[in-house]
Amino acid sequence: MAITERQERSPSRIWGIGVRQIVFMALGAALYAGVSYATNSLQLPGASNVSLRPGIVIPVFFGAVFGPWVGLFTGGVGNLINDLLTGPIYWNWDLGNGIIGFVSGLALFITWGRYRSVRNIITAEIFGVVAIIVGLGFAAYSDIWVSALTPLTATTTEFVPATIPDLVLSIILLPILLVAYSAAIGRTGRA
Repeated sequence: MAITERQERSPSRIWGIGVRQIVFMALGAALYAGVSYATNSLQLPGASNVSLRPGIVIPVFFGAVFGPWVGLFTGGVGNLINDLLTGPIYWNWDLGNGIIGFVSGLALFITWGRYRSVRNIITAEIFGVVAIIVGLGFAAYSDIWVSALTPLTATTTEFVPATIPDLVLSIILLPILLVAYSAAIGRTGRA
């Protein structure tokens, strides 16, 4: 049964959780945890337990393509799994990564998950940038209370060192993933 244009652009497509979303939640979280685990050793000098994270593009991508709930789960649970594998759990950083995926998923209200145009790719990039700033801002500045950091310390040892590389990596990698995904979907005939 073909999906009509009206069904395709329904808010229930963005906010609904079905089997498809659950599958992508699990896939995204596992992928994010695996890539994060593999790159944990790339610690940034002078930063407080901050590593170079090319995997940050995973919750941004999964959010932008499959919606805010998929992005939230991918970022939050993927980061939690990585924490469980590598050391202490930083709940505020897990939630911050979930926020990254959730905010990225709000791009669906404009793009409807179609990334065949430069305009839609730029839209996803903008949502990804905002998502990283908001998510990592939450994580770093909540450490003022969670880890008794000063605002200056939270800024200089967590927020700035985590945000700048994550922004650069996401800005570079997200269009590549979106174009590749669109090409793969185009070949299968699914919209």
